[in-house]
Amino acid sequence: MKSIKELVKSIPFSSYFKKIDPSINKLISIKKVKMIPVIITFRRPLEAQTESRLKRMGFKVKYHLPFINAITGRISAGSVDSISSIVEIAKIYFDGTSFLMGSTRHKDHSDETGEAASFHFSGKGVTAAFIDSGVYPHPDLVMPGNRIAAFKDYINEINEPYDDNGHGTACIGAAFGASLDGKFKTAAYNCNIVCAKAFNSLGYGFFSDILAAMQWIYSIREKHNIRVLVLPFGSCSIYKHFDIISLAVESLWESGIFVCTCSGNLGPHEASITSPGVCSSSFTTGACTTSGPSPRVARFSGCGPVDGKIDKPDAVMPGYKVATLNADINYIPGSKYSSQTKLSGQHYTEISGTSVAASMTAAAAVLLCQKKPALSPDDLKGILKRLCTSINELKAAQGAGMIDVKKIEEFQ
Repeated sequence: MKSIKELVKSIPFSSYFKKIDPSINKLISIKKVKMIPVIITFRRPLEAQTESRLKRMGFKVKYHLPFINAITGRISAGSVDSISSIVEIAKIYFDGTSFLMGSTRHKDHSDETGEAASFHFSGKGVTAAFIDSGVYPHPDLVMPGNRIAAFKDYINEINEPYDDNGHGTACIGAAFGASLDGKFKTAAYNCNIVCAKAFNSLGYGFFSDILAAMQWIYSIREKHNIRVLVLPFGSCSIYKHFDIISLAVESLWESGIFVCTCSGNLGPHEASITSPGVCSSSFTTGACTTSGPSPRVARFSGCGPVDGKIDKPDAVMPGYKVATLNADINYIPGSKYSSQTKLSGQHYTEISGTSVAASMTAAAAVLLCQKKPALSPDDLKGILKRLCTSINELKAAQGAGMIDVKKIEEFQ
């Protein structure tokens, strides 16, 4: 029987090279770069002896990610080749960044009614999870009962819900908000919310924090009945075979979580969909406008094809000037200044972007989960596409069309 060293020697050098993200090789070529943030995946669950070996080679651990057999941390530029020679390692990915795909505009929407469309179903008993900039404890989410079921902060490690950017609150509010006076009510206004803050106040987040948030959501999915996950962000310049976020999406999809991704805001050019919207194991939503006589795909909405096929986006939903909840971005739980920072009557605003369109899709999926709890992610994907109505745009821009939430009531 061959020893480990003999096995390693028998592996061609090209196999080592294929393990390493090209982005890492580019960084190594920059002589001034000493430490590189990485995500390492393994062929099987990580063993203690393999982790110890990595640490002896200078690897600094950040997160463990058993749901994808991975670990994140930092390695020195000089140790990349030697670490890649470890047989148990599948690939070494660069820990890059993603950006939130929406922007808010402060405008009074206190008289808006939202997108409520169903009388019998409101998302009660179902939980939707978000990985975003956080969620502000807006009255429409915490009164009369608190629907924020769980919150975890990977940026500042604050235990209570807050949102120092506003994007997360806006995406959640557009599809899951409901005011006490009934003037603002969305499709899934009774749905519970779980939120992981993996994006900072500027709207970007590292892959490692996003993956850690995914790991957390995976671990609590049964406790909170998380059926839907919204990933309202995107990354470009991702190498097809080194798309770690899409790999993680596939794992969550297989675990029974319906993952909603957005097509990104880099349209209207061909092949402009961002990752993880390119992932086949997700439902990718583009944005459309609803202000004119008929819906139109928003000019910024990312378009297919993906890998030469016109199979993305899957659909479009409203994503331009959508009424939603405002956030006090200065509110920090436990801060002595918190009492001085209030919404000052500006409880509502509007948001544009494919991120809010993905949130709208999530609301439709939640309603279906309430109506038929046994539906799998694949079932939900097929049904949502059948509920679409064409808006007479190219398939590469509109997918199957716009989801008609009202048809959920009639669906058998």
